[in-house]
Amino acid sequence: MNRIVSFFLSLFFFATSVCAQPLFQEGPSKDTSKLPKSPTDFSQLASHVAHAVVNISSEGGGDEDEEDSSGGGHPLLPEKLLPQRSLGSGFIIHPDGYIVTNNHVIAHSGKVIVRIPDDKTEYEAKVLGRDAKTDLALIKIESKSPLDILHLGDSDSLNIGEWVLAVGNQFQLGQTFTAGIVSAKARRVPTRSSGPYDQFIQTDASINPGSSGGPLISTRGEVVGINTAIFSPGRQQFGGGSGFNIGIGFAIPINMAKDIIIQLRKTGKVTRGLLGVIIQSVTGDIRDAMDLPEAKGALVADVLENTPAERAGFRREDVIVRFRGSEIEDHDDLPLMVAKTPVGTVADVIVLRGGKFVTLQPKIGTLPEKIVPKKNEKPQPDKVGLIVEESTARIAKVLGQPKPFGVIVESVEPGSAAEKAGVSRGDVIEEIDRKPVSDFAAYTELVSSLKEGKAVLVLIRRKEGTRFLTLKLQ
Repeated sequence: MNRIVSFFLSLFFFATSVCAQPLFQEGPSKDTSKLPKSPTDFSQLASHVAHAVVNISSEGGGDEDEEDSSGGGHPLLPEKLLPQRSLGSGFIIHPDGYIVTNNHVIAHSGKVIVRIPDDKTEYEAKVLGRDAKTDLALIKIESKSPLDILHLGDSDSLNIGEWVLAVGNQFQLGQTFTAGIVSAKARRVPTRSSGPYDQFIQTDASINPGSSGGPLISTRGEVVGINTAIFSPGRQQFGGGSGFNIGIGFAIPINMAKDIIIQLRKTGKVTRGLLGVIIQSVTGDIRDAMDLPEAKGALVADVLENTPAERAGFRREDVIVRFRGSEIEDHDDLPLMVAKTPVGTVADVIVLRGGKFVTLQPKIGTLPEKIVPKKNEKPQPDKVGLIVEESTARIAKVLGQPKPFGVIVESVEPGSAAEKAGVSRGDVIEEIDRKPVSDFAAYTELVSSLKEGKAVLVLIRRKEGTRFLTLKLQ
């Protein structure tokens, strides 16, 4: 009997040991002893940062729904019932009273009021500088005693999945602390509110109403980001309007903010580099149409007049693949690289042109605050009623031309001789009066020689092939 019992017990332990093995043994198991323990208590971290996170409110100025655009949703109490309006949060970075916040927090404010935790004094802040392009602002208060500060960390060292703490100081509720993890880095948000310098840290730490401008804190107690907005199906647009938190919050990386804060302190504004090209993404279709090796880089769609790019010899259809030694994976990488480049720097830029790599050396200029188009900058129709541009390799390939030839019609003036002749937008003009139109210069010369009352043949090319039209100036 004992032998039978021992036999079944041995079978049981054998089966148990077999079932405990992984289904696929791919190698030695990983050493988990060095992995950090899951944090369960943020109390010390919250205590460490609490006294340096301030509330920012306003007396007069602003819009009725300013709270809505400061990072969360509708306030719990109507602002019109309060003597002052809460705009958002901020954090102290220097004992002398320098405070970082979001531009949208103070952009439409009247008198800016700052409240520090456990301090019943209300401080009137001076706005030292604002930068709308990155939504950052620097303000300052005067205090009789040194203030607690937060130290700035290294946002580049953040890892996906790392714990972070979002801190805000709301007017109605006081300070709030929410914990989450880093969901993504260098995130761009495809909305109409997006900017060319968006490089957000995405986190699922809740960013509540009034938390905009507050710090995103690492487990080391350092500022790694500035809480800016949430993305919610209930919102009309990114970062503003009413909505609800679904765990998608965005913070400006502190490494991006450091240089901007220094400039705001020194001059009250931000100076950025200017190259002078209009760029677009290199899609798979563009790669195929232009016979590019990869769908990466920044395709030059236009070169602006009187800019470093024009002087350095940039052309349409250039694909910028490297800027100052850095690869351009996506076209959105380039604006931030150029903006960070000191004005006056001669930058080595490698472009792919006609299957060959070409090095250009533009001298980076100063990006104006606002680019205002010059009056009469828009091209005017010529005497036959056309606005044309030179053909490109991509257009030539679509039309079956062995190489670019002729000019492409951008627009046709209503009632003009060209419209009466049947010329349409998108036509490629290859001949006028039986003479070849090789490029824009040839077209201009031929059009200028046309005489009134004389009919001439115009050869145009469309997808279905070429055809002759009769053009006659009245």
